[in-house]
Amino acid sequence: MTDSSQSPLRVFITGGTRGIGRAIALRFAREGAMVAVAARTSADLDAIVSEIEAAGGQGEACQTNMRDHGSVEAAVFRAVDFFEGATDVVVNCAGLVEFKPFDELGVDDWERALAVHLTGPFLVMAEVLPSLRESERAHVFNVGAHLAGQPGPGQSLMAASKAGVEGMTRGLRADLGPEGIRVTSVLPGFVDTPGLEPWKGSLDGAAVTTPDAVAEAVWNAYQAETAPDEISIC
Repeated sequence: MTDSSQSPLRVFITGGTRGIGRAIALRFAREGAMVAVAARTSADLDAIVSEIEAAGGQGEACQTNMRDHGSVEAAVFRAVDFFEGATDVVVNCAGLVEFKPFDELGVDDWERALAVHLTGPFLVMAEVLPSLRESERAHVFNVGAHLAGQPGPGQSLMAASKAGVEGMTRGLRADLGPEGIRVTSVLPGFVDTPGLEPWKGSLDGAAVTTPDAVAEAVWNAYQAETAPDEISIC
């Protein structure tokens, strides 16, 4: 492994143009990090790169479709090239927010949620792992959801796909922990993001936190001498 303790942090974030991902990207940027952001829309990517650089970091746009292996492979390749070979932090944050009663779900709904929430992070990890092994401060954050353990009405799709993220995270921790790669589950409650906006009326007064609160919790977990297995932000 390469000793990278004196160099800028090298951070790869999926879903980093909006909501939680954007807040995490900017939180690391304020520490002078190199932040590569993967998302679908080029205009949004250009905007977040500008924000990262204004915040004091270095930004790189990695346009990708989380449902396509070749696209994810290309995005990770671009990020690792930007980092010159080693990745310190991976944040699997790309996600969908969709609440729908179980008997109204279609196969397309199911496959889309699994592709973005579960298959996407698997593809990212498969491609980025060699570069994580080049870092002596490697840390993976997988963004799940608090509701996976306690779903409400209409939340079975989110609960099932995010519970899969939690299972994968535990498996990664078991496999990679002995190598010194830290793996943490991020379990936010309802977060005030553009994706949640259409569903706010169905939350029955549930507490809603901010993307910045989640980002601060992730930063603190990265800074901690002993990485937490999970962080819950509700």
